[in-house]
Amino acid sequence: MATLACCVLAAACSGASSPAPETVTLSFGHPFPSDHALQLQEFEQWAQDVHSATGGAVTVEIHPDETLSPAAETYQNVAAGGQDIGWGIQGYSPGLFPVTDVIEMPFVFTSAVEATKVLWELHNGFPSLRDEYSDVKLLGLWATSPADLWLAQGSATTLDDLEGLAIRATGPVQAKWITELGAAPVSMAAPDLREGLQSNEIDGLLTVKAAIPRYGLTDLLESGTECGCYVAASFLVMNIDRWNSLSEDQRAAIDEVSGRELSHAAATFYDNADAAAAPRNVEAGIAMARLGDAELDRWREAARSVVEDWIAVNAADFDARAMYERMLELAAG
Repeated sequence: MATLACCVLAAACSGASSPAPETVTLSFGHPFPSDHALQLQEFEQWAQDVHSATGGAVTVEIHPDETLSPAAETYQNVAAGGQDIGWGIQGYSPGLFPVTDVIEMPFVFTSAVEATKVLWELHNGFPSLRDEYSDVKLLGLWATSPADLWLAQGSATTLDDLEGLAIRATGPVQAKWITELGAAPVSMAAPDLREGLQSNEIDGLLTVKAAIPRYGLTDLLESGTECGCYVAASFLVMNIDRWNSLSEDQRAAIDEVSGRELSHAAATFYDNADAAAAPRNVEAGIAMARLGDAELDRWREAARSVVEDWIAVNAADFDARAMYERMLELAAG
């Protein structure tokens, strides 16, 4: 015992350092290609932030192109431990996020930053929304910029213009209110949009301005209607057992560069990308129109049943009406 004590004392006196913390590599999968702006400007930056915040102890290894799981199964794969971290859009997995669907109700938000701030307020204020992510570690929760309506031929400035058109929808909420507006919703992955327009499988789509040049659609679209139709929610989550296996210091460091701070940065990225893409879309020959207040009210009224259906379907599980009304209050400022 004395010998051990002397060795410890000698090490301390000689300035010997304690063993370096164990290094960890975390797998992070998402569905976009490796050159997608979201990876280049947000995911890679966050990975660098995690590495720096943990003193180099934690490395995030990014796997794009659905190499770890299909987009619709990313959340489930993370929860099951098939990958450590995953990003996805809740709308890719219909029925899995009925509470979060509130943020996608039509015609509410004017920016991604606004919607993301409200989403976090709802997350903090309603246990039912927090419980939706109870089987994972929630690292980020944000919304896209408001989506607009884009048509290959003609334009849509009234409800009558939508009658009978096939419009690509990103999720179940959008599909329902597209139907209420008189069009037919079509489920289609973003990489298939160009082919869908060329083959006339779809007449148009709902998406953000930045997606038009990103997916090479500018030469196939004749018009765009600025409607602020909806925002889409997305998540960044980590397997809970993997999270708990990290040291307390590592978890605290990752928390510092995640959560609301990361979500705000991602939302800002979306808004900036849309602002930059808007003039490029016009320069490419896409005629832009904006709904007048009276006509926008008609679109809102036509989609009202979607909100009421969502409230009715979920009323037994949580106070859906209170959540929706609180969201409107927060959005109004």
